[in-house]
Amino acid sequence: FQMVMIDRSTARILTEFILWDLWAFASSGGSEKHPRIVVLDEVQNLDQRLESPLGKYLTEGRKFGLCVMAATQTLSNLKKDEQARLFQSGHKLFFRPADPEINQYTDFVAQAAGGGDKNQWRMMLTSLNKGECLSIGPALNTSNGNFTNMVQKIKITSLEERGF
Repeated sequence: FQMVMIDRSTARILTEFILWDLWAFASSGGSEKHPRIVVLDEVQNLDQRLESPLGKYLTEGRKFGLCVMAATQTLSNLKKDEQARLFQSGHKLFFRPADPEINQYTDFVAQAAGGGDKNQWRMMLTSLNKGECLSIGPALNTSNGNFTNMVQKIKITSLEERGF
């Protein structure tokens, strides 16, 4: 559902209602074998408490086949437990953060990547251009044909370039 023309509070209420409805549907018969992808933009505006639908998606959703793609421009206004739930995800994309948040995102990238030199991560983050991001998670290792956790700089093709 696209909620661009709806005011923020109404959009949030509608989104929460839709998420509860999908949660009820999935938890009554969903399966990991038949996943349903839920894409949520501006996820920082949603209720992320453990008992909220998003909290349930992030902690229990996989067993019911709910795959969440959550996008946010900031993590700083989220509580530590809410950040921890987001970081349970199997794959993360980091776009260039705002300058005041570089240090915090450097720590997030280092955590997601399993360590490494923070100066290197800071340089990688600050070098990202529009449409580029760091992809951290399982990717096909072409040398052995297996999926391996990797950090890759990728470019996301814009919708206009894709013909949408």
